[in-house]
Amino acid sequence: MAQGFEERFSASYADILKLARARLSRERAPVSTVTLAHELYLNLRGRQDLQFPTPGAFMAYASRAMRSLLVDMARERMAQKRSAELMPLTLGADVPDLGGTPEQLVALDEALTRLGNVDARLVRVAELRVIMGLEVTEIAAALEISEPTVKRDWQRAKAFLHEALGVPP
Repeated sequence: MAQGFEERFSASYADILKLARARLSRERAPVSTVTLAHELYLNLRGRQDLQFPTPGAFMAYASRAMRSLLVDMARERMAQKRSAELMPLTLGADVPDLGGTPEQLVALDEALTRLGNVDARLVRVAELRVIMGLEVTEIAAALEISEPTVKRDWQRAKAFLHEALGVPP
């Protein structure tokens, strides 16, 4: 039986905090782990249309929603014209280190959106890897696909992102 957002959020709160902590360790967002998790909750609570058949489906949805929150925060910072220290944007061999400027996060969001227009599964793999910092085994479980498929999809998504962001491989 599918669980709604609130039940799944409560059951997965520790995992959400862990994922938010992992993402924020690579991001210069002016928000704490708990704040990001609570913002996610506040933005999605009361949505009766949200049903999740598995914990993996919930985490995949949460990763997209968290990406959206972080991008919104970055756009807000850009609009406020706050100066940000420029850091190099890289896509490392394992988990990308995407710097932390609002401009870089918005560029990544735009690249992920373009990737989603090409292949929906590739963008889900990239979101879980880049935004949430999940490992291959965790992504495979969340998307209910094999680990070799995740590895192939990640290589394709990473190549696309390298090109879209103008980052050398």
